[in-house]
Amino acid sequence: MYKIFLLVFFVCLFCNLRADSSVKMAERFLGEGVSLADRGEFAESVKILNRALGILREFPSSHPLRVRIEKQLRITKGKSVVSRYENRSFRNKDSELLPLKNESKDYLVAQIFGKVSSRKVWLPRENLEFNNPVALGRRITVFPNAGVELVSNPTKHTVIRSLNASSIDLISSNEISLHSGFSLLGVYKNDHKFTVGAPQTSISINADTPFACLFEVATNGGLKSIALLGKITLTNEEHEIELLPGELCFAMPGGGFSRKMSVELSTLMVTSRLITSFGKPLPFMNKLKQQAMMQALRTRKRYRTVVGDAKNGTDFEVKVLESSKP
Repeated sequence: MYKIFLLVFFVCLFCNLRADSSVKMAERFLGEGVSLADRGEFAESVKILNRALGILREFPSSHPLRVRIEKQLRITKGKSVVSRYENRSFRNKDSELLPLKNESKDYLVAQIFGKVSSRKVWLPRENLEFNNPVALGRRITVFPNAGVELVSNPTKHTVIRSLNASSIDLISSNEISLHSGFSLLGVYKNDHKFTVGAPQTSISINADTPFACLFEVATNGGLKSIALLGKITLTNEEHEIELLPGELCFAMPGGGFSRKMSVELSTLMVTSRLITSFGKPLPFMNKLKQQAMMQALRTRKRYRTVVGDAKNGTDFEVKVLESSKP
């Protein structure tokens, strides 16, 4: 009887160890699959996610890890379809665009005013409305006197605002491309990397904590960046610069950055329509007010200034609104 008990005990122990090993391996494959999908390698991602499911084939279908893997597999397959369609030349062939009922809900319209359209991949939405889905691969066009706020779904950790004759492509979950106009990006996630492109340049944003920035496409094709929240590191080709809230720089065509400048956050809060034109305030508005107060205390002499466009690599428009007492 004692020997039978020992045999049963060791069999159960072996099964538990094997199950733990399977879970760990499946989790590793899931991580690799997500990473591959983020890089656009969808076919390889699907393969490794299927391997992860194969490892868990004896686990119940309700097992949390199986549910996560199956969900990621559905998302990856959907993005693979989008990628195949995006690489085809079909801009003027609506018959080859995907139906609206199948549009992925990667982002949702949280706020909107005026005329904003959504094109590419799926059939166009000529007039976006509140709570409409906006999938990755879409090009958002914001007409004059209009604005839109998009929130990532279901995580809600990425907020994108754009207004006034702007155009923006949603490339991936951590990349956008600005063709013209003004945009605001807020990412409420630790240890995150985001890429923002412009007609003649591209920057990578790295931050250990949640961050937010304002962006404007410059006349020279570069990108004006103003940090609002968090300590961020911008990389452009081989060049790198660090921005704190209230600091501004231009990413230049061909690589590199302009000199770093400071702007008064309290002035920016009342002059930037990306902040003031929407009915509901930004999620980090209270933190922005705190940053403005801290900046005012640090600075003995302040100038209310607006930094405008970059016409070339050396000249920037700076307008002094008024000076305050030291």
